[in-house]
Amino acid sequence: TCAACYSVSLNIIYFQEALRCNRCVPITAGGSCTNTVETCQRPDEFSLCSFAGYSYFKRCMRRADAFALKSISSFNVFTCTDDRCN
Repeated sequence: TCAACYSVSLNIIYFQEALRCNRCVPITAGGSCTNTVETCQRPDEFSLCSFAGYSYFKRCMRRADAFALKSISSFNVFTCTDDRCN
């Protein structure tokens, strides 16, 4: 049916446009991690890379949360909206 085709085409568009980010989140502060690639699940997410002292992490993050994190002076936060830009 036309509705089924419309649904399938929207899913294809969504998956083609979903942001892909590098993900590296140490288990403990200052620890090491293995970089992987994740597909952001929400349309309001950025790729984020954050440094705080000797620790860091990279991942998808909601825009509102990223801006809140940027307001903390001890964090250096970089956000971007291109695939694997973090």
